[in-house]
Amino acid sequence: MRELAAGVAGPYAGRLLAMLGATVVKVEPPGGDPARTKPVDDEPLVGTSPLYVHLNAGKLNASAAIATAGWDAVIDDRVRGQVAGTAFDPARGDGPLLVSVTPFGFDADDAGAIEHDVLAQARSGLIGVQGDPGREPVRLPGWQAQYLAGATAAVGLLAGLRMPGVRHLDISWTACLMTGCELHFADGINAERRWPPTGPFPITAFPGGALPCADGFVVPGSFRDIDWETQCLLYDQPELLVDDRYRTRAARAGRVEEVWDLIRCWYAARTKGEIFDLALDTPWTVGKVMTATEALADPHLVERGFFGQLTTPEGDVQAPVRPFRTVGLPAVDQRVRAAAESDGDAAVAGTRRDVSRPPLAGLRLLEVTTAWAGPFVGNLLGALGMDVLKFEGLPPFDGYRVLRLHTDSDPDRWADLKGDNRWFESSALHNAVNRNKRDVVVDLRHPDGRAAFLDLARNADAVLCNFTAKVLPELGLGFEDLAAVNPRIVVVRMPAFGTVGPYSAKAGYGPVVEGMGGFGARFGYPDEGARISDLYWPDPVAGTHAALAVLMGIERRDRTGAGCEVDLAHMEVMWNALGEGIVVADQRGTDIGRMGNREPGVASSGFVAAAAGRWVAFVGDASTAAAAAGSAGQPWVDGVGAVRAAGGAAEVVNEVLDAVADPRLADRFEVVDHPVTGPVRQVRSPIVVDGEVTTTRRRAPLFDEHTDAVLTELAGVGATRLAILRDAKIIGGVLPAPADVGL
Repeated sequence: MRELAAGVAGPYAGRLLAMLGATVVKVEPPGGDPARTKPVDDEPLVGTSPLYVHLNAGKLNASAAIATAGWDAVIDDRVRGQVAGTAFDPARGDGPLLVSVTPFGFDADDAGAIEHDVLAQARSGLIGVQGDPGREPVRLPGWQAQYLAGATAAVGLLAGLRMPGVRHLDISWTACLMTGCELHFADGINAERRWPPTGPFPITAFPGGALPCADGFVVPGSFRDIDWETQCLLYDQPELLVDDRYRTRAARAGRVEEVWDLIRCWYAARTKGEIFDLALDTPWTVGKVMTATEALADPHLVERGFFGQLTTPEGDVQAPVRPFRTVGLPAVDQRVRAAAESDGDAAVAGTRRDVSRPPLAGLRLLEVTTAWAGPFVGNLLGALGMDVLKFEGLPPFDGYRVLRLHTDSDPDRWADLKGDNRWFESSALHNAVNRNKRDVVVDLRHPDGRAAFLDLARNADAVLCNFTAKVLPELGLGFEDLAAVNPRIVVVRMPAFGTVGPYSAKAGYGPVVEGMGGFGARFGYPDEGARISDLYWPDPVAGTHAALAVLMGIERRDRTGAGCEVDLAHMEVMWNALGEGIVVADQRGTDIGRMGNREPGVASSGFVAAAAGRWVAFVGDASTAAAAAGSAGQPWVDGVGAVRAAGGAAEVVNEVLDAVADPRLADRFEVVDHPVTGPVRQVRSPIVVDGEVTTTRRRAPLFDEHTDAVLTELAGVGATRLAILRDAKIIGGVLPAPADVGL
């Protein structure tokens, strides 16, 4: 494939594909890729930027005149006005698959720049409630919009090669960010309410957030009852377990400061390593806020072989070398080449190997998942045409059927639903992330349920699981079991910490992974040492990479004839999306500087308060800062105009409902009808195919909606056998009333 894109998003797509064995030829724009000289913090840049090093190892580098033929696909970052009439104009209808990755879409006026990450974050609605009440919003650290868009572009490229006749995929940073916060969109749209800024302690499950300890910060997980029970015993305060003020998540949400006062001394007396090691031997899930220098020495990441040696113009450096683990995926060429260095390399000619690829619409994924990161995969691939079968049990069914981001997230008109089991079908979060699937209820713990799953696996292409590492093997559904009935099966397992290594037995939630994956150490205001968002940010990041793993495994199968197992750790893909920090840590021996809301290498950037409680994000030079300051308190339209008139770039900061009302984002939403909730507005898939926005193919399924049809159609189970299995409660079932499970 050919990479014409510069900066972060397109090159990250190319880097991921190069990590997976693709031949990627980078063609830099006149003057070179600006990422080569992009600072990553306030330290003066010496030599090649750590950002460029991380994004461009393992690629050939050729001049435009040399890299001209024989390519399956091209990754580009130009908008329509820049490619019209050229060989890359999608209107021509010929040539290789073109994957366009831009801030605001292929039809935007401006192709943007690395520095515009915060502008996409602002427009998308993602950071509208990130921060403390009364203070400016907090942007996500580094270049998260571009990393997520790059990973999505890699998914789109492999999917597009399996979509007959498709010539162009349009992927915007903004659309990817909106998908990356679809939980907040689902919640806000459903409740028709605006929520205040989250503050430093997300209230969804306290104790949570980055809590200070003796030498840094830790991130307690408090989602399950067992998490809180274990904490109370470790705090030596068992009385909290029976105190109605603190017993439940909902109760603690209203008493955050009170709870913190009860436990702060326990944390202050212990280091983050002591707390984390203590939790390893308990059911409690907790993370430590790790910096890049700590990650380089982390025994888990070292044992898993996550880091490798890159060869750069300034010498060798340690950095991430693979997005996930699988047998036969060695980290081979890791050179960072000079511009046009590969002009004499025969590989640049791009001799294409013919591969027989079944269409995406004919592929089938068995999804054994819960929560968000795993279901994200099926939603993304299902929207593009893959047949996705979602598996649930009874008990337990998918916990997202219960989850609401706030205690009053349900609209008043649904008050009667709480009286019966329809309430479990109404969760805005569940119904947003489980579109494009069929629902199959099978007790995989029962031998007959396991047999039914294996019968379905015979006719499937991939199995996805995001439970802890032990779940599939203990069910007798490990890779060897599945490969015995289908040697071509691809199995992707995606626990928070992977399937091997010292931490692999631990469960992990998005906030915990933000700490362990480097995000927490770089996120937040400059005057705080760490911060955790309430976005569950590692979930969409891991979900996008897992979708890539599924397609990579199928691509490999079509080339070799053999299936494979992929081990994907949320912790590692987060470090991959912050990988410039690893390069800095190895080169300097220090951690990347905390930037808060500032953009490195830019004279002025940040937020300015506008009228009516709105904010304006801006990036530019000293005159931009003056224009921004002069617009403070004015309507946001005037503030954006003033900054742009001064030569800077600016964007209004949207909250969820602002984004819904923003006419520029109208095509990012669709109305999906549901038999329990009725019509609901939801965020579309971020990939635009040949100019057509991707539309939901199936609304979220009801519990047990497709069990009989799927087992009949794909496993050959007859009516008599179905009845026997139902009577024995091995398949199907009826959801309980909320009151029956203590809700």
